[in-house]
Amino acid sequence: MLSRDMVLRIESLETDAETRHKRLFEKITKRGPKAFEILLDICRRQFPPAYTELQRGFMPPFRRSESNDAKMHSTLNPNRVRPVSPNGPAELAATSCPEESANKENNNSTAESRVTGSSTELRVHEIIPTPFVVKQSSGPSTTQPWVTTYPMASRNRGVAFILNMVSFVNDALPERKGAKVDGKNLISLFQQLGFKVFYNENVTMAQYKALMAELKASNHLPCDCFVFYILSHGKRIEDKDRDNIFLYDTSLLPVQDILVEFSTQKCAKLIGIPKLFFFSVCRGEKSDLGSHRLARMTERDGVMLNRREMVPINTPTYCDMLLCYATVPGFAALRDPTTGSWFVESMCKVWAEHAHDTDVEVLMKLVGKDTASNRTNTLELQTICTEQRGFFHQLFLNPGYYANPQDKLA
Repeated sequence: MLSRDMVLRIESLETDAETRHKRLFEKITKRGPKAFEILLDICRRQFPPAYTELQRGFMPPFRRSESNDAKMHSTLNPNRVRPVSPNGPAELAATSCPEESANKENNNSTAESRVTGSSTELRVHEIIPTPFVVKQSSGPSTTQPWVTTYPMASRNRGVAFILNMVSFVNDALPERKGAKVDGKNLISLFQQLGFKVFYNENVTMAQYKALMAELKASNHLPCDCFVFYILSHGKRIEDKDRDNIFLYDTSLLPVQDILVEFSTQKCAKLIGIPKLFFFSVCRGEKSDLGSHRLARMTERDGVMLNRREMVPINTPTYCDMLLCYATVPGFAALRDPTTGSWFVESMCKVWAEHAHDTDVEVLMKLVGKDTASNRTNTLELQTICTEQRGFFHQLFLNPGYYANPQDKLA
């Protein structure tokens, strides 16, 4: 499963036997979508004790079915439950994903930041065990020759900045059960895509502003691609057509304020760089209706109030931006207390399977299709929403591919 050169390289870098064995194990599990299954089969036949340990502590947490007896009512809607077909495809689930430090593995990206409570700081998140495997690219992906692509092949592949509101001060808003699962899945996804991951939980407005200032002043930018991902309860003001997001201290962060922070006027480091914004929040309380699946619990993430030919010499204020919302304006976003939000679950599954050869806008079409295939027992569904602002080129993430082969080994 590993070439001799790979083994020799790890052995030359790590003198401690335990660390060396851990690095070899991590490398094996990332050698393709079937690597972990092959390793398990080998251990089952030749090393039964190791097989038992792997089953107990490192099996990828996919949940295949759940009985109706396991329902838990939503904190915001006691009649909403999440369905899963017992014969359906495996889904990302909430079984243990131990947050233990591992030595940095550069071809899986160095990931920065950490989960914090009352204190918040900008730090690269440690590598965590993977609940799924992202397929790797063999080369840079392209489609039609007349459609240009964003460069996505350097060692400084990308930065993923993730804010996850799990609970709120003084329980002012319902706890977002399942949010920690979303956090772990997103950390793993972007690490495998080669991004540096900055992850913080339960951030106040003051902490958010401090993190923004530190990030924009850091040497982590520029990079090939920037991702801003926020998960929380949302509040939409309909008469002003404005989406807002609750932070830990229940202060409201307008979506537009986030976009302004990364406009060409406010963030020169990211001019010409693709910027992806993901908002896993409610945008209202309306429900879509659809067909029936089996039952599992769901929750909501929100509350609501009533052409000339010339060489360009300037750049649009909002440019190279792709905005992705968990739902359309006026509607609720659904979240499973066990497996996390539908939006994140679908995104991790689709991106892990297709990001190696599919551009981001098509990936989001697939995410939308997968998300919309879910139903609650009250026949509700969810439709995601995307918007581009000057997103002029295709973006292929090219996981595992580097223009300079030495970057992959570094």
